[in-house]
Amino acid sequence: NVLTNSFIGRLRRQGSGAYHRTRSLDDNIVNYSARSLLRQGSEATDEAVCPSLDDNNLNSAASERRGTYAFERSALRRLADMVEAQDVVQATLVEENHDDRPQHIETVEAIPMDDVETPEDERARKRQRMRKQVVLIWCPVLFLVAVVAMAIVVIESRKSTNESDGDNGGVMTIKENIYDPTLVQVRKEGILRCGVPNKYGFSTLNDVTGDKEGMSVDFCKAVAAAVLGPEYRVDLIEVTSITRFTALAGREIDVLIWGDTHTMERDFHEKASGVGFQFTDPYFYDGLGFAGRSIAVQCADDLNWLGECGDLKICVHSGTTHVDILKDIFPSPNLVLRDTNDAFLQEFVRGGCDVVAGEQNDISEIAVRKAGYTGGFANGEKVLSKEPLAMATRQNDESWADVVNWVLRTLIHAEQTNVTQTNADELVHGQNSHLSVDEIDLVSALRVAGNYGEIYERNMQEVVPRKGLNLQYSHDESHQQSGLHYSHPTGTIDTFRHEFEQDGKINEIIGRGKLICGVIGDENQSMETDYCRALSASLFSSDTSLVDFVKLSNEDNLIEKLDNGKVDAIAGATIDFFSDITPSNKTASGLSGLDFSQPYFYEEDSANLFHLASSKPKGVATSQNDSDWSTFVYWVVANLIWAEENGVSSADFREVREVKMFGEEFVWMFRGSILGIGNYGEVYERNNESLPLR
Repeated sequence: NVLTNSFIGRLRRQGSGAYHRTRSLDDNIVNYSARSLLRQGSEATDEAVCPSLDDNNLNSAASERRGTYAFERSALRRLADMVEAQDVVQATLVEENHDDRPQHIETVEAIPMDDVETPEDERARKRQRMRKQVVLIWCPVLFLVAVVAMAIVVIESRKSTNESDGDNGGVMTIKENIYDPTLVQVRKEGILRCGVPNKYGFSTLNDVTGDKEGMSVDFCKAVAAAVLGPEYRVDLIEVTSITRFTALAGREIDVLIWGDTHTMERDFHEKASGVGFQFTDPYFYDGLGFAGRSIAVQCADDLNWLGECGDLKICVHSGTTHVDILKDIFPSPNLVLRDTNDAFLQEFVRGGCDVVAGEQNDISEIAVRKAGYTGGFANGEKVLSKEPLAMATRQNDESWADVVNWVLRTLIHAEQTNVTQTNADELVHGQNSHLSVDEIDLVSALRVAGNYGEIYERNMQEVVPRKGLNLQYSHDESHQQSGLHYSHPTGTIDTFRHEFEQDGKINEIIGRGKLICGVIGDENQSMETDYCRALSASLFSSDTSLVDFVKLSNEDNLIEKLDNGKVDAIAGATIDFFSDITPSNKTASGLSGLDFSQPYFYEEDSANLFHLASSKPKGVATSQNDSDWSTFVYWVVANLIWAEENGVSSADFREVREVKMFGEEFVWMFRGSILGIGNYGEVYERNNESLPLR
């Protein structure tokens, strides 16, 4: 606004008897405005004195200093900026010599325009200063006042809570979140919300009754009956491969029974939701395979997309572990991703792909035929993955996760002991007389849904005939293949995804420089001490010596030892219903218990998880107060089983995957434990003198 058009026009009207030669200190600057003035120059006049930009000053100076063509420094500063000098320039004013007077030449350096202030500039500067005062002084003051007010409200609220706790007979009331624990919330509302798929065998609409039915539906009803009793209510909410985990994280559902693979990645950081979850034992063992038009299926089985297989198109559910696996095998253009089961199958029916990839239930012939396909059909032979399907619940809600898991275990146990839906009451007689804890009625679950075998026969047998890992384990030779020792897939662990809490158990152990491990059994050399050393090696990059052993027995209060920090983990803890679910007046849910790894040792009669007198499976126990640590321990134990499954011994430790999802410090989480103590078979062999024949 300083160099206005009026100023330029005045120069032109008065005529310029002078011209400016401008020589830039930077050759790249073209002073086109100066040349423009030369082109437009009029008759020379001896009245062009410009001491300032003010019109009155300009006219006055012109009458007082005729014949003078010296611009004051301030005017030259403006002129330099007007001609768009982007760096410091020199401006030389040369007068036209009409009277043979000595030529007057004045050379000045143009400086930035900001150094000259007009009245308008001064007013703008004052306004700017006032705004800065508001931002820098009054805004912080108001913010501090708001913070103090909020602090007062919080303090008063806590005082009120503490006073109410004191009036509650000394019972501690805990409310760590704005939400009630799921168990409390479900009972308060009187309804269980289950996320279920639209998959044949798991959850589909019965055209006759109009009701949903399937394995997922039966599991939902069983859990509801266990926590709400015979008058239970359920809300079966259909979720897709894209929405299922976000629905669970967002508390739209209480439990997810979609047919999800339990992986290490999902334990800590599921991709869609950005958070981790807890999973039950597997209720169905499956694997990724192919089905569809026979020639195309053969191409897929051969992992071939070239030549005669160049037109291969494979339909796959987006948002699943299947996509991750197939993207490592086939180019992306060969994959057709669809969000829902209906869209997945319909794409195949209308010819958008000639192969469907999925688990057995996804791509069974009966499911494809019901979608409307009438052409030739073949199943592939190749199985590309392990898919242990489990129910999922939210993290940091351990009591609810335990309840859901023990409902499933009850249904499996009932089949093993020949207890059915019709004689369910026998489950509570004799050896199982202590089966109900804090109104968790596991018998009601059995009355509603039947045992696992009945559920499978009713819903899945027609889709995927029962065989392999889905059969019940038996002690005789008729079926000893089982999921008792079975490593779950890790998912994607080669990218940083999760940071452990700074005040959590893992960082506490690392800061201390050693692990404190409780041992039930021989603290000198046993499977228990080996598992403690495996944890040390996983935490401290293969160093098995950074561990102190604490001898314990089953008579000790193990929950107290862990919750109070006397030990970090306990190897050799027995896994049973009564250790996992214990009434407590110190938790919001009313339940407490231990977190367990996978079992690493089974006694002959340890299949009976409810019988108080039986020998139970053994595992590594941790406190329920730190889900990161409990999950870390779970996967260290699972890694030893994985290594034996894949023939990786301590000598082959470099073949073990690096774990990058927690940062550089834990890259050797798996490698360290295998290097330190070997795989599961090596551990068993080393301690075989104290163990029965495997």
